[in-house]
Amino acid sequence: MNFRLCYNYFKRIYRAVTELSKETGYNRFYHLLDYLSAFCIHGAHIDQYTAGGFWKYSNPKRSKCLSHYRRLALEKKYNDPTYIHYYGNKQEFNEFFKDFIHRDWLYSGDSSFEQFKDLLKKHHKLIIKPIEGEQGNGIRQMNDEGQSDSELREIYDALVKEDVIIEEIIVQHPNMVFGNKSVNTIRVLTACRPNGQARVMKAFLRAGVGDTLVDNTATGGYYYEVDLETGIISSGGTSKKGDLVFIHPQTDIVMLGFKVPKWDEVVKMCIAAAQKLPRIALVGWDVAISEDHVQLIEGNNSADYIGYEFVGSSGYYEKIKAFMTGVSQK
Repeated sequence: MNFRLCYNYFKRIYRAVTELSKETGYNRFYHLLDYLSAFCIHGAHIDQYTAGGFWKYSNPKRSKCLSHYRRLALEKKYNDPTYIHYYGNKQEFNEFFKDFIHRDWLYSGDSSFEQFKDLLKKHHKLIIKPIEGEQGNGIRQMNDEGQSDSELREIYDALVKEDVIIEEIIVQHPNMVFGNKSVNTIRVLTACRPNGQARVMKAFLRAGVGDTLVDNTATGGYYYEVDLETGIISSGGTSKKGDLVFIHPQTDIVMLGFKVPKWDEVVKMCIAAAQKLPRIALVGWDVAISEDHVQLIEGNNSADYIGYEFVGSSGYYEKIKAFMTGVSQK
């Protein structure tokens, strides 16, 4: 056991429950004891307890929630580690799921300088992604600014050393633009039984804020639940802070009731992608929507338990188990 890590985590817990007590009016030691109970009994992470609102739940409701450690247990049971590399490596992901990728791209490790130059000249703007990056770290844009061949060669050589995916920038559907610079995606969470039967369990729109090139909550974005039958936003937006908003920041767009374009295509594509590799049964797909296509940005073999439980509806630990085992919920 790493005692320094444990000590630092306990300090983080203490700071978090102290801040929470200022908002709720409850004594910090009440929240501290309640969190320790939630951790020991339900496997809740401190962020789940505070920003996620787990502290508000009764024990019967907590028992149905997909907590951090329950998520890990389900993934260990249903996601075969032999195949996880298809999700952890962007090149392998794009190759394996190429039927669902409707954009030009190159891998710096096996593309030529001429291919790189032609891609830039064709699209004028490209997005650079680290091959194994997470949460948008290292993602940036490059533009065709009339660079000389020697300047482009220098850029290309640096990208080869860095090990990146170089992609055409997606021009998203005009209805998916919310006053920010990122492509706003739909996170679609699927479960797939061993027999290949897949189901969309939950979905939420991820709307970025500001100048960041990614739309996740780690960079200030908001998540809004999407009704699976209609494709209509059915909840307020939740951020990393745990606040609830109904009008998207930076715009005057009322998100509740907003209809995601091409929703039926989104669902159909994600089910097909899930069924292509059923040995990874629990996946969170990031889907971009343009006027011509719906397409996969990436797949995440580690399910977003925050998105499952604290954006709109909850109780997904019970729902996932019921679907995977074929047991009807009462």
